[in-house]
Amino acid sequence: MMERAEMEIFLTLAEELHFGRTAARLHVSPALVTQTVQKTERRLGVTLFARTSRRVSLTEVGQGLRDELQPLYEGIRRALDRAELAGRGMTGTLTVGFMGSQPGRWVGAAREVFALRNPQCGVRIVETQLHHHVAQLRDGTADLLLITLPVDEPDLTVGAVVTHSTRYVAVSAKHRLAEREAVSFEDLAGETFIAMDGTVPAEWADFHMPRRTPGGQPIGRHADPCATYAEALALVATGRAIVPGDAQLPLLYQRPDLRFLPVPDMPPVEQGLVWRTRDDADKRVRAFADVVLEIAPPLSPPGTTPVPGGA
Repeated sequence: MMERAEMEIFLTLAEELHFGRTAARLHVSPALVTQTVQKTERRLGVTLFARTSRRVSLTEVGQGLRDELQPLYEGIRRALDRAELAGRGMTGTLTVGFMGSQPGRWVGAAREVFALRNPQCGVRIVETQLHHHVAQLRDGTADLLLITLPVDEPDLTVGAVVTHSTRYVAVSAKHRLAEREAVSFEDLAGETFIAMDGTVPAEWADFHMPRRTPGGQPIGRHADPCATYAEALALVATGRAIVPGDAQLPLLYQRPDLRFLPVPDMPPVEQGLVWRTRDDADKRVRAFADVVLEIAPPLSPPGTTPVPGGA
């Protein structure tokens, strides 16, 4: 019976056909490789490798052993990997929700990286609409959300801020501010923001659509609530309301009846990862969050600043 270490050394040497490269690849000494091969050959009573001063090659017996042993060794390694992943809690299926096109891109890319590192854990991706807010975490249809902050709920954890971006507003192409390159917070006096579905916390709505300017001038809310961003933009195009957003607006929603204006003196828009506080110990959630923080910087659009380490 060959031990796992003997199998690994034999199969690696059978591939490399060089004692030094085999030792370097396995992070052991060349002497250990030589001793292990000699020990195996003595125990089996056969020569597995033909050696000269210039080359190493497999004997016919060695070739046969390699061909039969390789699939068995790979099966053992996969079984051990599965056991290790199960012990780390990296099995099952993780459902990840995203709000907005750019977070969807981050989540999709993160799934590919996560799958390579955790092949026994599946990832399902679902969209989170404005009217959902954090409802999918509470009803169990998502385990992790990448959404627009703030979120301040006693049963939820904001694990990391992924990016922050300059605040924008979308207005009709015929709006009084449409020809400006940028507007100020105070310029929004007398305007009408969209209204949100009642499932969205008032604190979230008031942060993104404040009811007053810094000078105290009122900003209204439209009477009809919008459940999705598409509904909101349709209302904006008619000139009946304006809608807030971030730097992805002019990149993703360009259309002739809309204009997108930065509002640099308003607080930035932040995208963050949120999960149920009771799942703080779920290693799958933490591992996926780490991957999002890793892949977000190179995929972030202009005007969006990745937050180092998700601080």
